[in-house]
Amino acid sequence: MHILVGIFLLVGGLVAAAFAPRLATFGGTREGRAFTPSNVIAFRVIGSLVALAGLLYACGVIG
Repeated sequence: MHILVGIFLLVGGLVAAAFAPRLATFGGTREGRAFTPSNVIAFRVIGSLVALAGLLYACGVIG
């Protein structure tokens, strides 16, 4: 079960990091789109951290 959850987290994190520009501009108002560059960075950082946590969880290092 650890491996499945870890792979799920890994894939979810990689998808969030890869599609960061699309996710950052999805929805919101025109004023909110002023923060798009920082949102892209946030999605990439958070996505890569989730992917790393998933990889470590699947390998049994954490959890």
